[in-house]
Amino acid sequence: MNQVQRLEYARAVLHKAETASGLTRVEEQGGWNTPDVLQPVLPSLTPGVLTVTGSATILLALAGHASKQGAWTAILGLPWVGWGAATEHGLDLTRTAHIPHPGSQAANILTALADGFDIIAAGDMNLGIREERAIAQRVRARGATILATNWSTSSGTLRVENEGAEGYADGVGHLKRLRFRVSAGMSSVSCLWTGEELVATPRALRAVVS
Repeated sequence: MNQVQRLEYARAVLHKAETASGLTRVEEQGGWNTPDVLQPVLPSLTPGVLTVTGSATILLALAGHASKQGAWTAILGLPWVGWGAATEHGLDLTRTAHIPHPGSQAANILTALADGFDIIAAGDMNLGIREERAIAQRVRARGATILATNWSTSSGTLRVENEGAEGYADGVGHLKRLRFRVSAGMSSVSCLWTGEELVATPRALRAVVS
């Protein structure tokens, strides 16, 4: 798919989102709720750009939680995210667009998606500061939220540290749960990704980790 085709695809999925029944815009809800365990550090997803560093799992879990509430979502510039992973993290594929390689048209595609999608999970777009600021202004005006792995001018940052995994030893076994510490400002929480949802880390396990 060349650059022109990528942009046309973005516009096509945007048109589909705009004309579909049941489209829910974030401004009608006052922000998308986040998983309960993350409420102390991130009560809701509000219009603008939020950088999520250190974990694609947390980024996708946030997008998936909003999708369960009815949000239209787009995955942009994250080619390693397949439909299986998107479903596992709660994304409704009937309301999700996936553009793995936006190339040099990233800014134009982001601008188009902001007009019809509620949540945009975005990889490193290699945007200039002016482009970032212009796009951030547009998504705020349109009531959309970008969850970015890298955005130098974002209005907020969620920092994620991987604290270990369960289910295998010495490279043998099946990965069952991932442990994370998620921070924003001076606040932080510990949580587990179970393969289906984010939950609070059991008290005994928190004591061992600390």
